[in-house]
Formats: sequence, C-alpha cells, structure tokens
Amino acid sequence: MKLFKLMPLFIAVIVISSCESELTDLENIGTQTAAVYFNDPENALAGLSSCYASIQDDEYFVFGDIMSDDAIKGGSNFFDWVDREYIRTFTANSGNGTSGGTWSLMYRTIVRCNEVINALPSATFDEDLKLRIIAEAKFIRAYAYSKLVPLFGGVPLVTKDFTVDNLTAPRSSVTEIYAFIKEDLNDAIANLPEKSEYAVADLGRVTKGAARLLKVRVLMQETAYVNNPVLAASAAHTVDLIANWNEVYTLTNAIIGSGEYALASNFATIFEEAGENNIESIFEIQHKQTNNEWGESVGNTTIVQMGNRDDWGWCFNAPTDALYNTFLSTDPRLLNTIYGQEFDVLYGVAQTWQKQLWTLDDDSTKEFVTKTRLNRKYALAKEDRASNHNNQDVNKRVMRYAEVLLARAEAAHFKGFEGEARNFVNQVRTRAQNSTMPLGSALGQTSGYTYDNFSGASVPPVTSTGDALLLDIWKERRMELAMEGIRYFDIIRTGRIDLLPNESNYASHDGLLPLPIGDVNTFGLPQNKGY
Repeated sequence: MKLFKLMPLFIAVIVISSCESELTDLENIGTQTAAVYFNDPENALAGLSSCYASIQDDEYFVFGDIMSDDAIKGGSNFFDWVDREYIRTFTANSGNGTSGGTWSLMYRTIVRCNEVINALPSATFDEDLKLRIIAEAKFIRAYAYSKLVPLFGGVPLVTKDFTVDNLTAPRSSVTEIYAFIKEDLNDAIANLPEKSEYAVADLGRVTKGAARLLKVRVLMQETAYVNNPVLAASAAHTVDLIANWNEVYTLTNAIIGSGEYALASNFATIFEEAGENNIESIFEIQHKQTNNEWGESVGNTTIVQMGNRDDWGWCFNAPTDALYNTFLSTDPRLLNTIYGQEFDVLYGVAQTWQKQLWTLDDDSTKEFVTKTRLNRKYALAKEDRASNHNNQDVNKRVMRYAEVLLARAEAAHFKGFEGEARNFVNQVRTRAQNSTMPLGSALGQTSGYTYDNFSGASVPPVTSTGDALLLDIWKERRMELAMEGIRYFDIIRTGRIDLLPNESNYASHDGLLPLPIGDVNTFGLPQNKGY
C-alpha cells in the first residue's frame, strides 16, 4: 500500500498428518505450524498484507461497467480480449478466462484470509492488534464473497484451511453466503478502528466506515432477490425488504454521524493524485509503482487498459451514448468522467481516435456508441505514466462518501422520508455544480496544470416526489459513480434487466456466469444453468 508496506506473498503452511509409522512419534523440530508463525505480530501483519495484495488485480470495471449499459468492451477489435464481450452478452462458456480469473482471484483472497483468521485466535501478542488484524481479514474475505455471489450465485463457502484430507467444498446456498458475509462484516464493524484512529503509517487500511459501507452494499444487493424477476425465480432466497432498508438507513446514519468523512469540495480532484485517500475516501485499493522481491506487481494493472490506444493505452471500457446522454451538458461531472470526440483535450493534448473508430461501425457495438469515448477518471498525464505500463501508481477508488449519501437517500425514500432523501441527493448535486473543468483541460497546457472554471455550470436540485424521486436517486447514482464498477450491480438489484446489453441471454442463464470448468470437474460442483 502507499504508506504501510505491502508484501504480496502467499504464506504456505505445511501440515503433516499422522500416519501409521513410528517416525511420526518423533519430534519434528523443522516444522513451523501456522499457530507458531502467526504468534509473531510482524508475521501476522505480513500475512494480512498478502490478503490486501490479493485483491489488487480486481478488474472491477469489467463486471460493473462493461456488463452494464454504461460501457462497451472496446479494445483494438471485437476479438481483443473477447472473453469480456462474451460475459457482457452472457454468451460465455465455462472456459471463459475473464469470469474464471475473477473466480480464482477471489478464492485466492479467501484462502489467504482464512489462514490469518483461523491462526490468530491462539496468538498471545497484543489483544487489540490481534482483533484488528482478524477484523481486517474478515472485511477482505467478505469483500471477496460479495463479489462472487452476484456473479455466480451460491458458491463454495470455504472457511477452513485446506489440507490433503480436505480439498473439497460443496456449493452453498445464496442464503448461506449472504448470512456469512454479514456475520464477517458485523465482526469487522465491531473491531475495526475509525479512519482517524489509525496511525499515519497505516493510512489505507480498512476501517469501521468501510465495513459499514460494504454491508450497505451487500444489503442493497440482496434486494435483487425480490426486485429482479430472474433471481427471484431461481435463487430461493427470502429477503425482508423493510428490514434491509432499515439497516441501510441505520448504517449510513452511523457513517455520516461519525464525522470521519465529507464530500471533496471539487469533484474534479477526486481521481487525481492529490485526491488519493482524501476526506471523501472510504476505501481504496492501494497501489505503488514498484515490484517487490517476489516479482508480484503492486502497481495498478488496469489503468493502461482504459487509456487511448492512439496515445497510450488499450481503449477498453468505452462509455456508451446512454451514459453520456444521462448527464446535463452543464454538469461538470460529465467532462470529469468522459473524454472523447465530444471533448478531446487530455492534460493539454488534443487526442485522436483512429484505433477506436471500429466501434462506430462494428455490429457488436454500433448500436451503443456513435462517438469514441474513454474513462477520464483514470486517465494519466504523459509524465505520470510508468515505463512498465502494467504497473501504475494509481489507487483504485472503491468506496466514496458520495455513495453513502446516495444510499441514505434511497433508504430514506423507502422509509417515506422524501424531504430527507432529496436533501442527501442535493448535497451531491450541489458539489457537482460547484466543481471545475478537469485538471489540464486547456489545449496546450502540458505542464503546470490547473483546474479551470466550468463556464455555465448548472446542476439544479431535485424536487421530485414518489416514484419519480426514486428514479432520480438511481439516475444520480449512475452519474456520480459512473465508471467505478457499480452500474451493473445497480441494474441487477433494482430489477431493470431490460437495460442490459442482452436481457434474453441474462434470463436464460438465471443471471449468472459460468463456474470454471476445471473446478466443476475437479470438485464436482454443479454448473450454473445454460453452461
């Protein structure tokens, strides 16, 4: 991480089981058990760092943006990283590398977290530190499961360390997975410090506020099993909508009342280097432009994927007409979220788009885009681009305070507090209106970048009521959190599956991606419908 050192290692603990031999009666002084290893606080923190490191390669935008109506796959042509196109349209097979890669990444995360969580209770070092480390690992484990369940449904619930005698786990139900996630998050909320209670050197670790917001996301996502007809018919998971929204209301109230967070004054600053770990940040995946001694990059590997192929990058995750047209032209967030043929200046340089023009004519994309565009939130100035393009010094902004305010607004709406709901939405909109042009928006300004005034900025307050207010809240989430890996999950939880790129294929697969064929065959896991 930026301030506390990441050591992305996988701690392998050899467990020697008993067998019928006199040799097993001898003391094996060369074996170090997990309990012994983790009884050292430095080793425990190193093990925890491996948990953080394992989520660094989370390609959030593939599932949250490309699978939604906000972005097309992009790339150099249809077949460039085509597995992403196949999951976008629900035409993947069980050998799909994109869905399989996320499955493997999240289970690697879970296994690492289990090692820490299961070994530390017997440790004898400082009790407060021990409880905090376990709570951090439980947050990360819950994060991994919260990624898996909306994509794959009921998945194997792995909570114990694997040994040679225990290498299988059946699929658990959706109900069991959600209950487990919430249990982990309750423990994390109880034992994690607030953001301000960490030492400066620990900036970037998960906090009580992050655990509360992740639980808010989980509770909101769980409403899909009522609102989404495909999931409601296939998952057999009962959800009490009133209880979920009441808890969302309570949790967001706690985050707001903590005084730990506030909206950044200028939306344009949030995704710049100076905006990392700012007052609005609740959780960021930390990255550093380096390689450690184990050869694993701790830099951001996704930034180059969203850059302009004519300049620097691979032009994946290209915003659609539907997203672009959601914004008012007077909303400063538009140009701070999207750059392209409509506004082509990036850090003082006019961009060209020759290598992305294929998207305007290809059958797979032409109904979604009439202009070439890219994600401005993760664009880099030329001098900030690392020579190793897969190793960028840019944090992933995973959770922001604006999301808390909009979740509170939605919960308030469902509780009948419409004035309160409008108030929280309008806090976000007021900040938007007071924001500037993107950094370096003036043509020719290739150094000494400035935030220039956005002439004619106007983001009027929301005044709607009833169902129209709910639609406005959803629209605000789309604009404020655009290209941050959230849109697909909002579509799914609210049941608006007609907005998906291929509603029919989504429905015919029960709204789920395929389990990797290797794990299906090796562990005898039942495959999802249609694969």
